[in-house]
Amino acid sequence: MTEQPAPITRGVTVAVPQERAFDLFTADMTSWWPPEHHIGSTPIAEIVIEPHSGGRWFTRHEDGTETSTGYVVVHDRPHRLVVTWQLGADWAYHEDLVTTVEVRFEAEGPDRTRVELEHRDLAAFGDDAETMKKIFEAPDAWTTTLERYAAAAEGR
Repeated sequence: MTEQPAPITRGVTVAVPQERAFDLFTADMTSWWPPEHHIGSTPIAEIVIEPHSGGRWFTRHEDGTETSTGYVVVHDRPHRLVVTWQLGADWAYHEDLVTTVEVRFEAEGPDRTRVELEHRDLAAFGDDAETMKKIFEAPDAWTTTLERYAAAAEGR
């Protein structure tokens, strides 16, 4: 059995109200998600997180095809989003592979929100767990993704 690697944790503070921070993350991911981070054969047209437990998290590509990333576990606007990440080390969707991404939105004032992301359950990658942990910890992974989110939130 693969030992459970420590979760990947990243955070960013954005100068927007909590509701706006949540909505941008969940309903407008297309505007900030790094376009090079996709598994389809054509560029991203739209990234969709269906706003309810059991909803899909998927990408619609410019050629009309769709690729799945995972499912919504918790959609608690404006406080918390929990989704599954079901992309394997081969960067393909696997129904039987489930890791978890939890994003918490904590108001630090009326126009300031702390966004904390945790990617956990990495042992699900099996023999690739440590490799995937290193990939997710790299600066061009969750760190860059949250930087792009913050830039979109603040209109940069």
